[in-house]
Amino acid sequence: MKKREKSMKRLAALGLSLILGAASLAGCGSKPSAGSSDDASAVKEEAPAAQEDTASAQQEEEAPASQEASGEQVTITFSLWDEIQSVVYQELIDKFEEQNPDIKVEMQLTPWDQYWTKFDAAAGANQAADVFFMNTRVPKYAEAGVLEPLDSYMERDGFDFDLYAPSIVKNGTYNGVHYTVPKGTDSVAVMLNTGLFDKYGVTAPDNGWTWDDMISICKELKEKISAAGDSVYPMAFMLNSANGSWQPVVYQFGGRVFNDDGTSGYSSQECITGIEALIGMIDEGLIPDYQMISDTSAEEFFISGQACMIYLPTFSSQKIEQAKMENVKLIRLPEADSQTFMASNMHYGMNSISEHKEEAWRFLQYLASEEANDIVGQRGIDLPARISSQSYYASSFKQFDGSAFVDGLEYVVPSVSAPAYASDAVSALTNEGIMAVLTKQVGVKEGMEKLAADINAEIERGK
Repeated sequence: MKKREKSMKRLAALGLSLILGAASLAGCGSKPSAGSSDDASAVKEEAPAAQEDTASAQQEEEAPASQEASGEQVTITFSLWDEIQSVVYQELIDKFEEQNPDIKVEMQLTPWDQYWTKFDAAAGANQAADVFFMNTRVPKYAEAGVLEPLDSYMERDGFDFDLYAPSIVKNGTYNGVHYTVPKGTDSVAVMLNTGLFDKYGVTAPDNGWTWDDMISICKELKEKISAAGDSVYPMAFMLNSANGSWQPVVYQFGGRVFNDDGTSGYSSQECITGIEALIGMIDEGLIPDYQMISDTSAEEFFISGQACMIYLPTFSSQKIEQAKMENVKLIRLPEADSQTFMASNMHYGMNSISEHKEEAWRFLQYLASEEANDIVGQRGIDLPARISSQSYYASSFKQFDGSAFVDGLEYVVPSVSAPAYASDAVSALTNEGIMAVLTKQVGVKEGMEKLAADINAEIERGK
C-alpha cells in the first residue's frame, strides 16, 4: 500500500492523471524506435540531467526477491499501441504461453493517438498494465514511479546488454538505473517510386547522393511533371511528424535538439538552416506544405502516386509494404553536412505496482529473447533492438529491399529529451513552435529562437 501511495504522489507531482495527451509530432517510435551511440561516425549526445536522483533509493526499496513460479496460472496484462504489430505480438504471446503454461498474457491494444492519454489515466488510477510499450518517455515515468527498476532482475538472471544496440540500452536508463528491456529502434531512409521517375524521364538517385543532388532532382522532376500537365509532387515529408521530417533534416544540417549543457539547441544556426531548407522546398512547390500533409498524410501522397519520393521512417514502412506498390526502391538519406539523424527508441516496461512481477519479468525476458527479436524482424514490424536480428528486418519486405534502414543506423544518434518534470510541456511547446514556423506564422530565425527560449524557460521553471 505504501508503494501505491508513493506512486500516486509522484504521479500527482507530474500531473500524469490530468494530462490530456495532445497529439505528438514525434510519431511512435515509436517511437523511436537507434544504432550504436558508440559508433565513431555517430554524434554523441547526453539527455539533460534530471534534478533529483531518486532512482537508486527506489531501486533499493523495490528490488525483487527471487522466487519460483507458483504453478497456478496467473494472468498478466500487456499494453501496446500498434494494430499492425499486435498481430505479431499475439503470435509471440502464443509462443510464450506455450513455453510458460502457468502464465496467461492478456493483450490491451490502444491506438497511438490515444495511448498516452489512457496510459496516464490508468497509471494515475493504479490500473496500468503489468507490461507495456514504452518509448523515449522513460525519464518521465521512471521519475513518477510508474516503471519498475529492473537492475536486480537483470543481475540475478544474467541479462546480456551487449546483445542489443547500445543507444537503445542507454535510453532505457534513468539516473543510472535500467527501467526497461530493449524493444527496437526507428530509422529513416528515402523511398522512390521508380515508375514515376521512368514516366518523367528523370534518372533515379541512389545511395551516396547529397542534399544538393536531391534538390536538383526535385527541380528536374517538377519541370517534367509540369510539362506533362500532372499534379504530382517530387517529394513528400511528414511535416507533422518530427521523426519523419524536420528532425532528421535538422541533424543532417548539423543541428541538435539539446546542447551538452541541457539547453535547447533549436536556436543554433545549424537548426535554422535545416528548417530553412524545408521551407525553401515548400516555397518552390517541391513538397506539399504543412496544411496539405495535415489533411492528407505524406504516405498517402506517395502511395497514391502523388509524390515521387518520401522521407520514410521505419514506423511507416508497413504502410508502403501493405499497399503492395510496385517499382519502389529504398535508398539512404542524402548527405547535407552529414547523414546523421536522431531516432526514437522503443522499450518494454514493467508496472512498479504489478501484483505479478516475476511473471511480468519472465514475459519481458521472452520479448528480449533471440526468438522474439527474430520474429519481429522477420515480420518487418520493427527494427529489432537485438543486433543479430536486425538483418532479418532488411529482408522482411516483399515490395522492396529494406537494407537502407539498417545501413543507416551507423549514422544514428540516440534520442534525447527534456528533464522528466518538463517533458510534456516541452513537447507541447515544440509542436506549437515548429508548426508556427512551418506554416509561416513566424519567420524561421525568430520562431526557432523563441522556441529555444520558451523551452529553456520551462526547464528552468521546474528546477
